[in-house]
Amino acid sequence: MIIINEKPLSQIEKEREEAEAPMVTMGQELALLKISNMQKDGIIQTLGQELATVKLELIRLKEGE
Repeated sequence: MIIINEKPLSQIEKEREEAEAPMVTMGQELALLKISNMQKDGIIQTLGQELATVKLELIRLKEGE
């Protein structure tokens, strides 16, 4: 069985790369979103800790009155 391909190999490789490019871009965007979410989670956790510290300080101040 003989298969004749009318396209040159370089064109086939280029088409394959172009087809995979959106997946790479989506993967990069997903990674950036994950990093952004991790940073937000860190900020939220820090704010929660600070809020807990302030609440404890208020309790201590009220006890001293």
